[in-house]
Amino acid sequence: MEVRTEFSLKSPEKIQALDEVLQSQTFARSDLLKKFLRYVSEMEAAGRGAEITEYSIGTEALGRPVTYSPAEDSSVRGRAHDLRQKLEHFYEHERPDLRIRIGLHKGSYVPHFYEVAVAPKEPPTLPAVVASQAVQQLVLAQPTHRQRILDTKLAIGVLAAAVLLVSGGGVWLQLQHAHQANSILQQFWGPILLPGSDVVLCLATPPSLRIKPFPAPPRHAGFEPAPKETAKWYSSLGLPGVGDLYLYHSTTSPLFGDAAAAIQAAQTIAASGGSFRLLPENIIVGQVALAKRNILVIGGPNYSPYAARVLRNTPFTIEESSEFGEEIIRERTPHSGSPVVFVPSRGQTGGISVAFGLITVFPNSAGSEEAPRAIVVSGITGAGAPAAMEFFTSRAGLTTLRNQFRKDGLASVPASYQVIVKGSRDDSMPLNWQMVTYRVMEHPPSLE
Repeated sequence: MEVRTEFSLKSPEKIQALDEVLQSQTFARSDLLKKFLRYVSEMEAAGRGAEITEYSIGTEALGRPVTYSPAEDSSVRGRAHDLRQKLEHFYEHERPDLRIRIGLHKGSYVPHFYEVAVAPKEPPTLPAVVASQAVQQLVLAQPTHRQRILDTKLAIGVLAAAVLLVSGGGVWLQLQHAHQANSILQQFWGPILLPGSDVVLCLATPPSLRIKPFPAPPRHAGFEPAPKETAKWYSSLGLPGVGDLYLYHSTTSPLFGDAAAAIQAAQTIAASGGSFRLLPENIIVGQVALAKRNILVIGGPNYSPYAARVLRNTPFTIEESSEFGEEIIRERTPHSGSPVVFVPSRGQTGGISVAFGLITVFPNSAGSEEAPRAIVVSGITGAGAPAAMEFFTSRAGLTTLRNQFRKDGLASVPASYQVIVKGSRDDSMPLNWQMVTYRVMEHPPSLE
């Protein structure tokens, strides 16, 4: 429980509070939001808060031209909304220990600084287990797949590096906190957020063609010379490396957006006192390893076998549409009228500016409410999955969903349901999220 106290801060304290935010992992990929926050915070700390306007933020912080018109361009208002969400997430998940914080009231661009009295907590323990041990534990009963495990060493390295951002440890992460998990998150995540939970955090890795320069032709099988157009494009990137380009197949490289969603999930599980094993899906053969246990799978049905099985008979599914020429989310069984379709939007340059994420939740075995839980997070493009995960780890987002449940006559969170989240993006990264709709499933999806 935190108690806020509004009081007069000295400028050095305000600048320190600003630096904590700007150097955080939460804001690491949000350059525009950092410029926004730096500008308004430094103006307020200098006693010039009254000079902060939507126009000044646009022209002095966000690089808009002097002809910028707030009436015709709502980008500053949108960034303010994104900034409030990011600040909430930063203080709730990444740095709940900070005493002096920055806030941005709705309807205002002038930041306010306040002190929070946070109950002390015990220091966490961080037993680190190497990635190979985590893999061996999960597939111990599947020795015939040893070669497939060896083939995923690169993927394990990538995933372990991602978890280092969260824990400073290895693939196995276990944090024990004195406080209980946030009640609203507990309602939706169930036993996954119980202290001591053992969660399989499974990251799908799509098949891809990788490019690598070789000073001499590779001696191993499976390599082929890159086409001239591909070589020309690669050369324009200015990457280091000498020699001719070769292509080779890979199933060990996750999408960046999926990896970002995995880190977000890892932070949430760790903050609740739970533990998890982060594993690439392609080392798990069959359904046995994922049955009757707490799992969180991140990946789309076109490259995640598990997501494909789950979404075969759910209200919403993700598919490639010949009609729209895009990957879309389609309603399989409409409530009334024609099925609803969610199609991503593209900007003037052809890049996707609005993407969608799909969250599917259901019991992973029959039993009580404390039965193991399965959560599948799938996205359209790299921005869909992290937008969905940001929504599902946000107290504000889940409160909105719970209120909608109650408005529709649901007294509690359903056992099985799907949620669609819309996310805007900038430079291939998600900026904000918005819940679009949900559907309750009478029964968990069949995986047969």
